[in-house]
Amino acid sequence: MKVNRQLTFLFLAFAALCIFLYAVSGILLPFVLGILVAYMLDPVVDRFEARKVPRGFSSAVVLAIFFSIIIATCVVVIPLIFQQVQGFATKLPTYINTFNHEIWPNIRHKLSHISPALAEQLDDKTKDISDNLGNVVEISLAQIFHSSLWLLNIASLILITPIVSFYLLRDWDVSLAKLYSLLPQNYAPVIKKQARRIDDTISAFMRGQLTVCFLIGIFYAAGLTIVGLNFGFLIGLITGILTFIPYVGPLVGALAGLTIAFLQFGDDWYNIALVAAIFIGGQNIESNFVTPKIVGDKIGVHPAWLIFSMLAGASLLGFLGVIIAVPMTAVIAVLVRFAVEQYEHSSYYIRNRNTEHLEQPLNYKAEPGSLLAIDEPPQPKRKRVFRHRKKAAKKAK
Repeated sequence: MKVNRQLTFLFLAFAALCIFLYAVSGILLPFVLGILVAYMLDPVVDRFEARKVPRGFSSAVVLAIFFSIIIATCVVVIPLIFQQVQGFATKLPTYINTFNHEIWPNIRHKLSHISPALAEQLDDKTKDISDNLGNVVEISLAQIFHSSLWLLNIASLILITPIVSFYLLRDWDVSLAKLYSLLPQNYAPVIKKQARRIDDTISAFMRGQLTVCFLIGIFYAAGLTIVGLNFGFLIGLITGILTFIPYVGPLVGALAGLTIAFLQFGDDWYNIALVAAIFIGGQNIESNFVTPKIVGDKIGVHPAWLIFSMLAGASLLGFLGVIIAVPMTAVIAVLVRFAVEQYEHSSYYIRNRNTEHLEQPLNYKAEPGSLLAIDEPPQPKRKRVFRHRKKAAKKAK
């Protein structure tokens, strides 16, 4: 009963925490980012602290360097992004016109030989999409860049995230020690072991995968820009950011890059092949060299579950859900593996595993040598048993 009460209390407390976080999810983004920044920079501050540098001073210095790099990168990158987004919005009508008058007629001509009805339906839908696509993109961009809520979120990130990061980073070890002291003493070693596993999984993704995204984004952006692809920097940057989603990032980047290449170069297959070669080379470098060296196999989360968790997080909490999807998936994966380990060491699993053979039905006789035949130990011959009994009886007389 005592264990059941403890589990009930923990479950109710966890449910209440989830409800509270969902209710205040609109203001959580700067706090979540502050937690992630403090988590990623804690090993650096620990090294300074090991060299007798005060933790408060080292936290301030490390955060100042970190946010200075972020600000400098934004100053360089954001104008390029705005320029390429505006250029894309300007050239979108030209691309739509090229598709309608040069590319689609050839596709429709080939489809008409296979299925005229399908070609007619696709022709009508293509016209509708072409008529509405330009207006949708222009309206969406206008809403993004002129939204006061967007500006408010950016301002809150700039002002609140560094403050939250500093206080969390300064008191990180103290907070963890206090949290560990509140654990139930009977279960503290097990909880700490699982917490270390969760830390290994999250750190491998947060510190390793972000480095992979950064390097691959630079590769794609530089390669596509050198080739001369329009909006190559923007496409490469988006591809690098989406690399942390397995298979989705390279696929989205390749589709966007090759579509722009076809619209820009037309029949120039040499430049189109260069664009395709950049994506193929980038994918091979990422999967065979960069990710194994930096991340390794410490994540332990199947890509399908990772994609599902990100989509579920986006549907529930938007961009905030995407950010917390990876840590939550890591926590769930570690807990599931722990539950499986406990099951494999339980008496129920061991008892079933030791039952190697099922009893045969009484009215069934398996053929000798068949797969259903059960090997029984050889029985001693009755004659030998009787002889031993006779000898024993003679000695007794």
